[in-house]
Amino acid sequence: METKNIEALASFYRTVLELPVTKKEDDFRVTVGNSAIQFKQAKETQEPLYHVALTIPSNKIDEAREWLQQRVELIWIEDYKSVVADFVHWKAKSVYFFDAAGNILELIARLDLNNDRKEKFSPDQFLSVSEVGLVFTEEEIEIKTTGLLNQYQLSYFRRQPPSPNFKAIGNDEGLLIIVTENRNWYPTNKKSVISPIEVEFKNQGKEYSVQF
Repeated sequence: METKNIEALASFYRTVLELPVTKKEDDFRVTVGNSAIQFKQAKETQEPLYHVALTIPSNKIDEAREWLQQRVELIWIEDYKSVVADFVHWKAKSVYFFDAAGNILELIARLDLNNDRKEKFSPDQFLSVSEVGLVFTEEEIEIKTTGLLNQYQLSYFRRQPPSPNFKAIGNDEGLLIIVTENRNWYPTNKKSVISPIEVEFKNQGKEYSVQF
């Protein structure tokens, strides 16, 4: 991923979310459990925009909310009249907030992962990168999604039937959230924009790296 705000963003992940950050001159890497996020200096004038969800233990959404509220402003979710979204069909609960560059971050507790923790919530319970958003034009979304499904032996998320402008590929351990350009990123009024991104993932024992 890219950003025009390397210093501010690295500081956010290190000091606000208290995650391990390895910084170089024009990029930095954030360790998130068994995953990682890397930001590089943006080459374009427009600030890139991304959506990323991080998995937390399935019983920790309320503790995570309390922990986060001391550090960031959580995004109000009108659908639920709360800062916590209860996605019944997905068997998941989420809270949303912005990072220092305006990217939409989400902490998500997925009940079916059965990864409860007894310890008090802490940054050690950011377990992995759970979702990464991909943005395509209306003209390209079908063909590019089909290409991903076929080339990397992926399948649609069983809890989310695909629609023309929203598709979820993968499973509870990792999802590609595919939307059309200029669609609001839930639960905000920020429009999705096509931004450079490289996604590395493993499927059926094989490792892949895909650039968009």
